[in-house]
Amino acid sequence: MKEFHCKVMSCEKVFYDGPCVSLVIPAYDGEYAFLANHQTCVVVIPYGILRLRKARGGWIYCVVSLGVVHFVDNEATVLVDFVEEPERVNEVRAREVEEMVEEELRQQQSLVEYKATQAHLARTLHRLSGRGQYDQGGDFQ
Repeated sequence: MKEFHCKVMSCEKVFYDGPCVSLVIPAYDGEYAFLANHQTCVVVIPYGILRLRKARGGWIYCVVSLGVVHFVDNEATVLVDFVEEPERVNEVRAREVEEMVEEELRQQQSLVEYKATQAHLARTLHRLSGRGQYDQGGDFQ
């Protein structure tokens, strides 16, 4: 199959940077798939599971937050707030953090602290929602 270059990155790290043959992203109306020589476009990405098929075979799955994908000149660039491997999402820890953050929201805080706590809660809820879409066998439920 034909290849294209794909780069998946967040504010914290570059998750993947290399050749791939297929990129499937979550979308508000389902999923979008990209293959080599796809039409130039920009697509908004909601929370969900992103998967890409490497040029040498095998799939890579990751949980992504809000972001965009830009496909131009046979190159896909995915920019998201954060990206993690599904197996790194610890449901018990995420639930504990959710409870702690909700308590912080109930307390009086400055506007900056309140916004930071809201962002932390959104990330935690995203981790919990992404966990249910991915099972241990590497397939979607």
